[in-house]
Amino acid sequence: MSKPIVYVDLDGTLSPSDVLLECCLLLLKQNIFYAFPMLWWALQGAWVFKTEVSKRVDPVLDHLPINPAVLERLNQLKSAGHVLVLASASVYRDVQKVAARLGLFDRIIASQDSNLKGLRKLQAIRADSHGQPFVYFGDSVVDIPVWKQAAVAFGVNTSAGTRAKAAAAGVSLNRIDSNRGGFKVWLKAMRLQQWAKNGLLFLPLIAAHELNPVLWLTMLWGFVAFGLVASATYIWNDLMDLSADRQHPRKRHRPMASGALSIVKAFLFMKALGLFGFALAFWAVGWQFTLVLLIYTVVTLLYTFVFKRTAFVDVLLLALLYTVRVIAGGVGTGIELSSWLLAISLFVFLSLALVKRCAELEFLQLEGTQPQGRGYRMSDLSYLVSMGISSGFVAVLVLALYVDSQNGNMLYNTPEYLWGVCPLFLYWLMRIWILTSRKEMIDDPVHFAIHDRISWGFVIAVAVLVFLAS
Repeated sequence: MSKPIVYVDLDGTLSPSDVLLECCLLLLKQNIFYAFPMLWWALQGAWVFKTEVSKRVDPVLDHLPINPAVLERLNQLKSAGHVLVLASASVYRDVQKVAARLGLFDRIIASQDSNLKGLRKLQAIRADSHGQPFVYFGDSVVDIPVWKQAAVAFGVNTSAGTRAKAAAAGVSLNRIDSNRGGFKVWLKAMRLQQWAKNGLLFLPLIAAHELNPVLWLTMLWGFVAFGLVASATYIWNDLMDLSADRQHPRKRHRPMASGALSIVKAFLFMKALGLFGFALAFWAVGWQFTLVLLIYTVVTLLYTFVFKRTAFVDVLLLALLYTVRVIAGGVGTGIELSSWLLAISLFVFLSLALVKRCAELEFLQLEGTQPQGRGYRMSDLSYLVSMGISSGFVAVLVLALYVDSQNGNMLYNTPEYLWGVCPLFLYWLMRIWILTSRKEMIDDPVHFAIHDRISWGFVIAVAVLVFLAS
């Protein structure tokens, strides 16, 4: 007697991701204005939507995440003599790519002239199995009709709601639950370590020697609001970079790239963070701060959609995004920003943005791979290093001019102490760049500085010198 055929769903089951949603993201990455025709296609039905998207996007699925627990179970069934069939509602072309990559399935069932979902998938499975008992792996409510007719039903990472509806329909599910990290995954998606950058909001208060607790509390709320919106933009950036991140030695472990956080959940989380962040900014800090936050968001989206792959413009925009935080701190507290502070900020942050790019290229060079989704080549590395070091030194030069200026003498009682900041600043910058050239710098200098004792020593020493100069 032949063994039951095993039918396996693709989206959300074999892979924690969704091929159609990935295609939608690729289409939006090509041109954000595709959002409007996509709405029109969706109104015409699921099959029209899928065919229109697939006409315009041909995804590379070589790095699509695969659920290891499901793959292990399928290998066991294959070794036991079962026939494996990949049965998906995704378009035939994409399902065929995944099947060919894994080399595990005997054949595929996929959407060709209609959306093979729910009852349509059940009909296709019945026709393929010739009415014989079968095993089915699925993950969502739409799989219930197939589960009901299966001899053995497997539920992969099913939600509590799906399990309840399946039980109500008389389905006994064999659960396969992968460990996705729980709450830690959501925190990782927010990139909380990047919130350290929002400490720049307090720089105008520090530079103006402002001790008013009300202003500090106001800016503390602004810090949280800025962090929430920034986290939303990080999630969107990760969604746009799924393909490139999966080919990166470290970024492939990010929640969306690895499949630990689904595209739908990531999108809803991003939306909630952004809305709450703007609401908090308006309520706690004011409309002017909220306007600067909106400008920050727009520049970030321009960076993601247009300029991220444009050499040199990308690092200039990154430097601008740092500087906008300083501007937001001034606007939120009502403190007038000096041109000295803005000039120093811009050159320092340009140097750090170039550190980030150079560190990425250095690491890829070490791995023997080429940069993906960027406007740089490996041959650009030496020039980028020169630009970054020069930018950092210019920032120190502007600081020295400030110390010797009338503004410095007016604001500080003994500005001579500030001269000590210059060699400290030079040492810190030179060390950062040497570590980058030695391939000891992770691709984000801010993250590095947070965990670096010498960087903390530098900050403390500067704080002491500023205190003595005051």
